[in-house]
Formats: sequence, C-alpha cells, structure tokens
Amino acid sequence: MAPMAAYLPVYCSSCAHASLSLAAASEPQICSFCEASARVVPGPIYGDGDWLAFAEIDSAVFDAELDGGQATTLAEELQQLLNEKLDPQAIVQRMIQRLPTLARIRPALVNGLPRGLRMLMTLLVARSRDVPLTVSEYQAATLRAAGDDGQS
Repeated sequence: MAPMAAYLPVYCSSCAHASLSLAAASEPQICSFCEASARVVPGPIYGDGDWLAFAEIDSAVFDAELDGGQATTLAEELQQLLNEKLDPQAIVQRMIQRLPTLARIRPALVNGLPRGLRMLMTLLVARSRDVPLTVSEYQAATLRAAGDDGQS
C-alpha cells in the first residue's frame, strides 16, 4: 500500500482562498484557485481524506467576508473554547452562532472531531493576517482577469 500523501494548508492573499498543497511541492506554493503565489499557513499537516472538509470550511469562511480583525477575534474565541476542553459539539454550535455561514457545512466540522475545528482555526488564522477581500471584489477581479486574456 502506497503511503498517504501529506498536504500543507496554503492561503492566497490575491483571491482570499485557502487550499491544501502537496507538502513535497517546491516553493513558492501556488494557489489552486487563481494560480497566484500562496503562503503556507501554520497548522497541522493534512492527508488525502481531508480535502473535501477543508474546501467546504474554506468556502464558508470565504463567504462570511471576514476582515483580519474579525478573523482574529473568532480564532481567539475558538482557541479559548478548545483550551477549556468543552464538548466539541458545543464548540461547533457556538462557532455556527458566531459565523452563520458555517451552518451549511456543519457535517465537515463535526466529522472526525476535533479535526474540523482545527481546520477552522487554520483558516481563521490565515485570514487574520490579510486585508479583507469581499466576495464581490473577488468576483470583479476574476471577471477582469478572465477578460484580460493577453490580447491587447
């Protein structure tokens, strides 16, 4: 049986998305959404089975349009709840109350607890360092990039 691949979480400041990148990949890391340069986010190393949950949680966090301060506040709150060793289901419910976009991806958060909560922490920490990019700004930038196909 082949060994399971290892993936690092990476975050792209250009499009405000996070994804998993093969740990053996060379530097610089490339965003799987827009192909811009991405930075590795401190956090756990993930495996083949983590792709879907990570992508779903990233999508919900992206849709929340958090700015750096909001992401920092939520990350601190989540860390405090984890430190208090509360029931993981209660922590998930509290995070959904604070960030309603998480409700639609609840299964990704609760499947394999506390893995989903650690993914959420990684994604909040990634966004705490960057200038906010709203969904509408990202869509506008994507449309501009699609319209600029190198023909002038």
